[in-house]
Amino acid sequence: MTKQDNLQENDLQENGERVKQLYSRLREDSDDIVSVPSLIRQIVQNNRWQKFTVEKTGQVVEHESFLDFVTQQPPEGLGTTFNNIWILCKDDLEVQEMLSSLVPNESVHLLIEKVNEVKPSLDKFSKNQDFLRLKREAEKKGNQKAAEFLQQIEKGIKDEKGKPITPYQALIELGIRKRPVSIPKSVSGAAAKLQMMFNQKQITELVSILSKSN
Repeated sequence: MTKQDNLQENDLQENGERVKQLYSRLREDSDDIVSVPSLIRQIVQNNRWQKFTVEKTGQVVEHESFLDFVTQQPPEGLGTTFNNIWILCKDDLEVQEMLSSLVPNESVHLLIEKVNEVKPSLDKFSKNQDFLRLKREAEKKGNQKAAEFLQQIEKGIKDEKGKPITPYQALIELGIRKRPVSIPKSVSGAAAKLQMMFNQKQITELVSILSKSN
């Protein structure tokens, strides 16, 4: 087994540990203090849900769809519903935004609209790291764009899609944070996604790197 194979195996095991940690949390049989939104953030940002190793059996599980991952019974999935996940993340608008990007479905749109009926409370953002970072950026001399985003969030102003502007979204627009990217498992799907993300020169470099790793 090569060094790269060992690295991939370790990554899949770590993915599996995070998935197990999350479904244990959902079943409330874990003493882990890590919150459900925090675990979901880790799993979504690093695409851990797409491929992981089940610790008990050693089986490698792959998911094409985030909904399949959510609904499939443990240990291959979370054994719950998207609505349940959404409700558990009601106090973390950034995580809800990540979830909605993974499931472009009318039901998600209705959930978002239901949440948006209430103007976001600034108390909710008082310990939000993205909000605190945005405030620091807004306080910098000359950072008018950050100041405008902060004002919009404090007033509960919605974007062109009718969703309230969030600190997470503002930091992405400011170029401080990167938007999570999900790469399809199929070769054709991955190729199409990469063509949208990179120019021809970057794709050529990527092909060269992948060729050397084999």
